[in-house]
Amino acid sequence: MPQYRRSTRALHRRQVSPYVGLLSLNKRSRALAALACAYAFMSIPALPASATPVALETRAPGQAFLAQAYLPVPAVRDGFGVTEFSLVQWPVPANTTMTSDYGYRNCAGCSSDHKGIDLTPGDGYPIESVADGIVVEAAEDSGGLGVHVVVEHNIDGQVVRTVYAHMRYGSIAHSAGETVARGDQLGLVGNTGASTGSHLHFEVIVDDVQINPLTWLLEHANS
Repeated sequence: MPQYRRSTRALHRRQVSPYVGLLSLNKRSRALAALACAYAFMSIPALPASATPVALETRAPGQAFLAQAYLPVPAVRDGFGVTEFSLVQWPVPANTTMTSDYGYRNCAGCSSDHKGIDLTPGDGYPIESVADGIVVEAAEDSGGLGVHVVVEHNIDGQVVRTVYAHMRYGSIAHSAGETVARGDQLGLVGNTGASTGSHLHFEVIVDDVQINPLTWLLEHANS
């Protein structure tokens, strides 16, 4: 009987000892892992106090331009700083044939001091306002301009008047005092007044001074 009790205790010791070794192994592994983490953190260089964070570029391509064109912020056009940016278009397609330029010309039955440019998109072609504005004159008369419309705009901080002449009788689409938007139809190309053929006579007046409309369109048309 005493022999049986000794054998049972010996067997119990043999069964417990493997677990004791496993626990010791886990403790050693955890200790080594802790040392490895501590070393990793110590190896990270500290940023100097004067370090400047780097901002990532998140702006989409073309966004800078859109912001200049549509938002009320200072913009740059043709190298000049402006505080307002107005959308301007041609009164007829930009590739329309120009049959007469601004300034002096020598021709029979026409003005020698030409105050505008003549564009020939075709008889009856729609004529559109180059920018938002107010119609200040809309007349059907037999004078030099014939059937014509004058629109006043505020473009890039300047008062600009645009003249659309020699239109068809009965084609004027707006009366004086009405507001028009860029691209609104004003009338149709015709051959009224001092005209020798169907065309649009287009003038630009800035601060009461007539200027070359072609130069002005090339500088301002952006739509």
